[in-house]
Amino acid sequence: MNCNDKHSAYYDYGIRHQSLMDAVGKKYKIKQFMFDTECIYGKEDLTKLVSKMLELPNFNYQFVQDGHDTLSNQYFTKFIVFDQEYEFRTSSLGDWVNLETIIPSLENIANKETPGYQFNLSNTTDQSACLIYARTDSLRLAINEGYPCSLPDNSFKSEINWEDGMYSIVTLAKIPKFKGLLKRYHKSLTELHHLGYDVPNIALKRIYIGSLFDENSFDIYIDSSQVPRSSNEFTENRVKCYWDGSGLILGYTLVKYYEGQVALFDKFNDVETKIETEKYLDLVLEAFGKSEEQ
Repeated sequence: MNCNDKHSAYYDYGIRHQSLMDAVGKKYKIKQFMFDTECIYGKEDLTKLVSKMLELPNFNYQFVQDGHDTLSNQYFTKFIVFDQEYEFRTSSLGDWVNLETIIPSLENIANKETPGYQFNLSNTTDQSACLIYARTDSLRLAINEGYPCSLPDNSFKSEINWEDGMYSIVTLAKIPKFKGLLKRYHKSLTELHHLGYDVPNIALKRIYIGSLFDENSFDIYIDSSQVPRSSNEFTENRVKCYWDGSGLILGYTLVKYYEGQVALFDKFNDVETKIETEKYLDLVLEAFGKSEEQ
């Protein structure tokens, strides 16, 4: 696959996700508001953005005041929603809106005033963001059909029981094709999730595996994000799987379904140690652990 083919494949993947946002979003009555995340140049911009967010579910709201907190370097804006006052803040040191501070305030409103509904973010491919508002049960069904959004049980955990810097080096008879690898990667996730392990339950349509910028790398993308979940280098017949959750699932898949021979490589001490197949597979399972729902 040449460079143009790779970019074309990823472009088609992004187009497919936009189509899923439109079609599946409409099917499950998911309300969507797309906006540029580089949009804050003053307190008035924050007020305008939040008011549009509150209009998404047709909330009854009243603007109270906005201002600039110079001690914390934050813009703030206050609204009364359903007879209760809520405050929204973002940094005044740049033009990016801090969604980590905005979304919790929206979640508080939904939890209190509209139980069974939620605000969330649909994953996009650029600096834009898409705020969504939907029934929680409908959103879960939509995600199962490929709608690009993450709930706690269908996204990789940021922390797993695996040492930072510990690569899985898998030696294979030959490097697998992307298409076949994608199906088996998804099979690993599905099987482990059904067995109760704390891995994400991700629809196949939400995953892309390919070598987008480096021809010697399995890059794993979820929901057409511009940043890969992990990049996993390969040379000849050896794959160097990253130490996060997505990289571990790749190592697990290559060892279990492609009969790969595995070793662990300690990046910081520059030491490679061979490990038996069954022991490695058990270590991967231990790294994720069982879901709390089990």
